[in-house]
Amino acid sequence: MSFFATIEVETRQRRLPFLVIGGHAVNLYGFARETADLDFLVCSDDRSSWMSLFADLGYHVFSDAPNFVQLASDKHAAWPVDLMFVQPATFKPMFEGSRVVEFYGTASRIPALEHLIALKLHALKNTRPHRFLKDFLDVENLIRINHLEIKSENIRRLFEKYATMELYEKMSAAFDEGT
Repeated sequence: MSFFATIEVETRQRRLPFLVIGGHAVNLYGFARETADLDFLVCSDDRSSWMSLFADLGYHVFSDAPNFVQLASDKHAAWPVDLMFVQPATFKPMFEGSRVVEFYGTASRIPALEHLIALKLHALKNTRPHRFLKDFLDVENLIRINHLEIKSENIRRLFEKYATMELYEKMSAAFDEGT
C-alpha cells in the first residue's frame, strides 16, 4: 500500500480529519511548483493522536513547536511531514469549506482557495526571510491563475486580516508591473 493510501486508511480509522496544505495544495489550485514535504492542517485537539499515528508509521519529531511539528522518517524516500495545529474554531469552518481532490490516487481534502490564501498570508506575515519569496509567489500566482482581482475588497480584507497592508501594497505593485 502506498504511503498516501496508508494515510487515508489510518486517518479514517482513527477519525482524524485533515487538510492538505502547503505546496501540494498550491499545485492542486493550478500553480505548479516543487515541494519536498507534505503539509497537513489538523485540529489541535487531536495532537496526541496525530503524533501516535506518525510514530506508528516510523516517524520521529524533527522540530516541535506548539502549533507546528516537523516529522521525519529514516525510511529511504519517505516524505517529510509538517503538521500545522489550529484550534477547533479555526479548523471546523476550514474543513467544512474544503473540497475533495485526487491526491496521489487517494481522496483528500484541500482548503477553499480563500482559506489557502489566508494560510499563505499568515505564513508571509510570520515568515523567515529565506521563505518569503516562495510564499509571496504562491499568493501572487494563486490570485493570478484563479482569476481573482487583487483590488477586490475580499482580497484586500484577507491581507488586512492575515498579513499587512504593506504586503498588500507590494502584491498590488507586482500585479501592476505584470499587467
